[in-house]
Amino acid sequence: MNTDEYDLTSHFRDMSDEELMSRCAAHILTEAALTVALRELSSRGLTLTERSESESEDAAVYEGDYETVAQFLNPIDAQIVCASLQTAGIRAYIADANVVQTNSLWSIALGGARVRVPALRVSEAKDIIAAFDRGDFTLPPDHELQ
Repeated sequence: MNTDEYDLTSHFRDMSDEELMSRCAAHILTEAALTVALRELSSRGLTLTERSESESEDAAVYEGDYETVAQFLNPIDAQIVCASLQTAGIRAYIADANVVQTNSLWSIALGGARVRVPALRVSEAKDIIAAFDRGDFTLPPDHELQ
């Protein structure tokens, strides 16, 4: 066993079962790393389950190019709206958040941090953003939760 394989063995040994299985299933490991990781899985009595065809098809569904549905000068506001969309099952991401945070003077020139979703989900995303703006997701005060 060479030094690299020893390092990989100890690295994978320190991972939890879930993390190790996730790494193996993600197909991101090199061939050598995958061999060591699968050996570690086997030593734990675990087997790697392949994705079913229906899961693979679901992951590959194309919903159109991404379009901007909201813009915020404050990237934290964009994060909150993006998280709301993701919770509703809409794939969303934020463009230019890092640039806006790094140099806030560029925020106006860039149009702020932009929340983007697939084209087929734009109307649904806008409905969720409108509900968010109306306060539909607001939690009651602490004394009313009891």
